[in-house]
Amino acid sequence: MSVYFNPECIPCVINQALRAAKLFTNGDKNLQLKILKEVCEEVKIINEVFTAPHFSAVIQEIVEKNVNNENPYKELKEKNIKLVEQFLPILEKKMEDDEDKLEEAIKIAIMGNTIDVGANPNFDIRGEIENYTSEDYSPVNIDQLKNSLRNAESILYIGDNYEEALFDKFLLKELINKDVTFAVRSKPILNDITLEDAKKLGIDKISKVIESGSRIGGTDLNYCTKEFIKKFNDADVVISKGQGNYETLLDEARPIYFLFKVKCEAIAERSGSPVGSSVIYYNNSIALN
Repeated sequence: MSVYFNPECIPCVINQALRAAKLFTNGDKNLQLKILKEVCEEVKIINEVFTAPHFSAVIQEIVEKNVNNENPYKELKEKNIKLVEQFLPILEKKMEDDEDKLEEAIKIAIMGNTIDVGANPNFDIRGEIENYTSEDYSPVNIDQLKNSLRNAESILYIGDNYEEALFDKFLLKELINKDVTFAVRSKPILNDITLEDAKKLGIDKISKVIESGSRIGGTDLNYCTKEFIKKFNDADVVISKGQGNYETLLDEARPIYFLFKVKCEAIAERSGSPVGSSVIYYNNSIALN
């Protein structure tokens, strides 16, 4: 697991708690204050093995307890799905017109990571769709990822957000002749995808779907299932979507392709890519075969 907690993450995650409190308390200022007081008390638990996704999960538990709802983002997720579905015909047409469908699908999958009710609540999906084809996709050349995928027999694809998975499907369909496993969270965290969500989107029709065991907005291997760990270790290629998975998996000793949009200065500093950029980051602690 990555050992990394940037102090800048603390006010960011507390602001996330404030937004959640406003969303789910029906304007009850006293309850909002209670939630924030409890959140601030938890700052003291942060240590050298904590990441922002770990802290965010603690905060969500506080919100869930106070609003008496174990999945408070469910309605917002469904609302966002309806928004995203409006743009799918545009992307389907782009896929139809592009000769290099694998490359186009990779770009679409990364672009979908802009949807994040935690780190990027004011996302502009229309703007992303209009501009994603001109992205640079640093620091790894997209051809490297394409070659790895074409040469792979088995692929582990670690999902991130529910709405984003509609974009992931474009890439999963291009890999349909491979042995692909799509991994989801084992608990609803913000708008992250669960097993129920994946089946609702039909992902189980184009790949195997498993729960990772993760109950945070990332992937902490210390708490993952044996099934997931085996897939993680044995897969020819691992694709990891989103900042949370990047934060928690970056230092793992196996090659991983991280696909995400940079949404904050802390991740920009660590990844070497500016805020707003689309990233294909390769964990090169082990050289490519």
